[in-house]
Amino acid sequence: MLKTVALTPADFNRWAEHMNRQIAESGRDGRPFFSPMEAIEFASIERRARFENGLAKPVFEPTWLRMWAIEGPDACLIAHLDLSGSNIPTEQHRATLGIGVEEVFLRQGYGRKLMVQAIEFAQHNHIEWLDLSVFSENKAAICLYLSLGFEEVGRRNDRFRIFGRSVDDVTMTLRLKG
Repeated sequence: MLKTVALTPADFNRWAEHMNRQIAESGRDGRPFFSPMEAIEFASIERRARFENGLAKPVFEPTWLRMWAIEGPDACLIAHLDLSGSNIPTEQHRATLGIGVEEVFLRQGYGRKLMVQAIEFAQHNHIEWLDLSVFSENKAAICLYLSLGFEEVGRRNDRFRIFGRSVDDVTMTLRLKG
């Protein structure tokens, strides 16, 4: 049975393992790119500190972080969503969203489930805007975001060159009603 869990600082290693598996899938075997990083190791001291410190901060304190994940029966994380606050005090009415689902679990509703949970959290905490970036070739993700009310507000053509390929970055936002 898969379940949604709120991540805590103690979950760093499970999160890092999931992220390493997921990033390895970006642009591979016909999948669209979804990460600008060609390779990265998530289990670093700096990432652990940012993960632990961000989760410990109250919402609206600069660089706050909240994360949820879908956990499999073996306690392995297979999908995640993070909301983060800016380090700029005048931007605290917004949050930035990041999400990822491992390939074998795509198109089973886990991304939508995490998105709905994050939207509800944001509304409950009086966050007025959710922002995200998505690569233009990630059509399934864009369709999900549009279905939840996100709108495209910008595009940077040729923002990244990943494995020598040009990738456009799309900025989307959702205005929440308090």
